[in-house]
Amino acid sequence: MGTSHRHTPTIHNQPNWGDASSAMTGVATAIDESDKLEKNPPKTLKPSQISKKQSSLDKRIRSNYHRVVRNWMRAVGGRSRVSSGTTKAVGYSGVIMAGGLASVFQEIISNGLDGWLKSRGIESLEGKKCQDILDIIRQYLDTGVAGLDNTAANEALEHILDILGSKMGDDATAYDGVMNEILSAEGIKDLLDEFFGIYIFSHLSQNFKEKLEYDKGTETMCHTMEEIKDLIVDDIRIARSGRSARSIDWSTPDGEAFIKEEFDRILYILSGNED
Repeated sequence: MGTSHRHTPTIHNQPNWGDASSAMTGVATAIDESDKLEKNPPKTLKPSQISKKQSSLDKRIRSNYHRVVRNWMRAVGGRSRVSSGTTKAVGYSGVIMAGGLASVFQEIISNGLDGWLKSRGIESLEGKKCQDILDIIRQYLDTGVAGLDNTAANEALEHILDILGSKMGDDATAYDGVMNEILSAEGIKDLLDEFFGIYIFSHLSQNFKEKLEYDKGTETMCHTMEEIKDLIVDDIRIARSGRSARSIDWSTPDGEAFIKEEFDRILYILSGNED
């Protein structure tokens, strides 16, 4: 959904906003060049030269993607403001949703999926499909905030529920075991990292894809956004480290502080390890 023209007016004329938009165009241009090189390589170039040029384009794509995130984040108030969740424009819904998600997961681990459902008035897993379980989880995770930020949080939530769904399958007798396997302490942390990555991707998509489609066409826009999403997920999965979550109680202030700290770490990674 193109929404760049509806974004907060105070952001539009900031230099960082223009730099982010320019970097997004840079990603798209490099992707176009890469596609052309792959589909129709110049006959004058040797395979080694083509490979070298393709490698250079890949570096341009990654560098510009980091510039998009870095300058967009500066435009909306900076990394610490976003990761603290103090503004409802960007950050608030992400932090609230992540906290709710982690708390629900912790309750499921503590009580078992069957026990957790019973505490919600659902007496049996019998007849319940995977999607039914995910729908029940979803209804307990509403940020209560409308607008672009809530849209981003909901899209990130759907991504995480899709991951759970793909691993759970439709065998109701296996739900408890699968959930326990997925939702270890470090497993919850990994899911939160990916949640924040898709949350940021959704904001980028909402803010830039309309202009990108106007400038570059639908095909290039779709390819560019898909590439950026893949790069974000790749960066997060490569950088799985940081403080251990094994002793974290997600429902406490320490859990909230951990989530904000982890969000800040993810933002730093997606910015190319620069402020």
